Amino acid sequence: MADFNWTDQVLPKLPGLLGSAGALLWIQGTWPRKVAMLVLGVAASAYGTADFAKMAGVSEGLAGFVVGLFSMTAADWCFRAWDQFALGPLLNEWVRKKLGLAPKGDA
Repeated sequence: MADFNWTDQVLPKLPGLLGSAGALLWIQGTWPRKVAMLVLGVAASAYGTADFAKMAGVSEGLAGFVVGLFSMTAADWCFRAWDQFALGPLLNEWVRKKLGLAPKGDA
């Protein structure tokens, strides 16, 4: 079993984590929602940093921070749109229709 190398495994992800955590200062909502957005921000940073760094021509540290920070804004926007437009019930009815189920309430 290989030894866990802190420097190689965790430190490159730290800028994305800091960017995502920093975005929590401006994002409103419940703590479960904030934790979910933090996880999404860190995941976006983990998967998108290299591509963003290459595209923007910046260091991977800065790219990780920026991706973590702004992916939190995008996640917050998605959560707000979901709430504002009541997309949950619309999605439920669409799935019921696609599955050929009776509309809710006609059961």
